[in-house]
Amino acid sequence: MKTSIYPGISIGKNSIRMEFLFNGRRCRETVRVEPTPENLKLVKKKRDRVQMKIDFGEFDYAAEFPQSKNAYELSNDKASLLTIAAMCEQWFTQSHKTWAYSTCKANSGRLNNHILPNFGDTIVGDFRASHFRCWQTKAKLNPKTVNEVQSLLSQAFDHLVYDDIIERNPMKSVKRLKVNSKEVQPFNADERERILAALPEGYAREFYEFAFWTGLRTGEQIGLRWENVDLERGVIFIRESIVKGRQAGTKTAGSNRTHELHPKALAVLKRLPGQSDYVFRDPATGQRWKYDGVPRERYWQPALKQAKVRYLKPYACRHTYASTMLSGGENPMWVAKQLGHKDWGMIRKVYGRWITNKN
Repeated sequence: MKTSIYPGISIGKNSIRMEFLFNGRRCRETVRVEPTPENLKLVKKKRDRVQMKIDFGEFDYAAEFPQSKNAYELSNDKASLLTIAAMCEQWFTQSHKTWAYSTCKANSGRLNNHILPNFGDTIVGDFRASHFRCWQTKAKLNPKTVNEVQSLLSQAFDHLVYDDIIERNPMKSVKRLKVNSKEVQPFNADERERILAALPEGYAREFYEFAFWTGLRTGEQIGLRWENVDLERGVIFIRESIVKGRQAGTKTAGSNRTHELHPKALAVLKRLPGQSDYVFRDPATGQRWKYDGVPRERYWQPALKQAKVRYLKPYACRHTYASTMLSGGENPMWVAKQLGHKDWGMIRKVYGRWITNKN
């Protein structure tokens, strides 16, 4: 670029460039026109107008140079340039590294299946709470899923509030849908014993007997290592989980815990060989169970069918343990700690009917 007769204006072969200071930053914008005297005068006029607006505090970068790479960064009204899709991409990029693999996968699904198709092209500055309420009433999804989508979108808007791009999160004006929680369904003692009897002897039966008498989440049980077992004290230390085949931390910080083993759970561990890293292994491979779906499909489902017991997912073992302990008079706070809850509020809410006067 060569300097021209006008300050701040440079000449290229087929373009003209203007320079100016904005918020202490030197900015350059190029106009792709032939540098004729007439065009030089026009660019000078534009630069003079830009400089005057800067001096009066009325300059909006995006309004003057909408195609510029600096438009968004230096605009006074970023919300008018940002789409919901771009907002979510920024938020996801900055947040997902702290999520567990399963959380990341679930959130990606909610973004791609619900948020982006319905709101992705909407400009942030044009978005209103009523837009979501309208979708909320029409969405053919269960209330829990709608609330999860709402939570994600709200987190993305919070990201802009923290960066002072918007003053208020519009999602704060949206009420969550009421979710009618279903009462948990544990197995009774007879059903539990019939299921265990129908399971093949060995690792399959030991796996589910241990589940019935510890209430561990399936991923926690698959991830249990012998190094986290203390047979003398009769305790196990829950430190990791296997989620969708991947090693991960436990569900929450409170899920890291010392679990006191019921005598029947302790007996299971004493029957198992301790040569490998992981306590429970797939009989077909000799390795730890890869996915929770493997023992469920291979052993759990056939056993319930053979035992002629109503079908419930293996998670019902956790409910069975909790209800059994509470019905037997164990302290709800102790049960909460055993299950990895930070307090007994969840116990009261979910298992209240099994809490006896002896607790």
